[in-house]
Amino acid sequence: MTLPTPLSRRRVRMRDVAARCGVSISTVSLVLSGDTRIPEDTARKVLQAVKAMEYRPSVLARSLARRVSRNIGVVLPELAFVRNKSFYYQALEGIHAQTQPAGYKMVVEAANKVFLSRKYYLRVLKEQSADGMIYLAASVSDGFLTEMEKEPYPFVLVGGTADGVNLITAVGDNVGGAKMAVNHLIALGHKNIGHVAGSPDISMGRDRERGYREAMKAKGLLVQESWVVRGNFEMDQSARAVEGILRAGATAIFAGSDVMAYGVLRALQALGKRIPGDVAVVGMDDLDMSAWTNPPLTTVRYDIRTMAEAATKWVMKKIQTPLVQNNIASEIPAPELIIRESCGGK
Repeated sequence: MTLPTPLSRRRVRMRDVAARCGVSISTVSLVLSGDTRIPEDTARKVLQAVKAMEYRPSVLARSLARRVSRNIGVVLPELAFVRNKSFYYQALEGIHAQTQPAGYKMVVEAANKVFLSRKYYLRVLKEQSADGMIYLAASVSDGFLTEMEKEPYPFVLVGGTADGVNLITAVGDNVGGAKMAVNHLIALGHKNIGHVAGSPDISMGRDRERGYREAMKAKGLLVQESWVVRGNFEMDQSARAVEGILRAGATAIFAGSDVMAYGVLRALQALGKRIPGDVAVVGMDDLDMSAWTNPPLTTVRYDIRTMAEAATKWVMKKIQTPLVQNNIASEIPAPELIIRESCGGK
């Protein structure tokens, strides 16, 4: 007859820890994964048993217990499908550049009314469709993000923030980048500088307008409100705004995104204006097309691809080692002025 192997002489398994604590195996797995939904006294009891029994979790067993999907959810605002497409495409490129070599897949969702009202953002995670989530260019009023603060899943915002929430973010210096653009135009001798602003409900648009206003104020230049118009990250809407800015006496225009700057360039050319001879133009983002416009667009590089890569690496690290804190801010690039022909600086 074969005698059972004494516990001390065989490998301790997760079920042994669970039996000692009087809890389920899944509870032990959640505790070891750092899940904050487990009551503190239960978690303490499990961790004490793990230490006393010298339990060493199997990487394979833990992966199976957690039912890792190797999917990362990527949520885009609805506007990504109708405007500023190039910006979001570069972000998706950055995410794919990290997920594909690591064996992860992207699960792309649109943050439309149904997605939000039915709380699909939680179902994607809780039903194991994805192990973590990246949200691109959140609206400042996205109330559902307060729910995500309470959840244990890896969740990160890229390119935008929301008011009143404290979540991990990969966001560049929009205010500083806008100041860089405006200060360059001022250095070229312009005082009457118009601004085609993005949507105020997107933190990127709001912060870039703030940078414009602060840069003008710092140089003692008054901003005429007729110089500031909403382009809302749309090319056509930005083009329609140009004539009014010119009537107000602007000699230069800072567009709050490259996409809006493309609309400004087209409108100026339709009006017979020389760029930069009559009107200087600066954008912000440095999308791929900006080097190929006529004339090539001076812009501020806001490296959304690198931000998306940094966010993706953060999510994957948190999936693999939930209790380990990894920094994301150090990987966010500073904005950089890219001088081309549209401003008259060359």
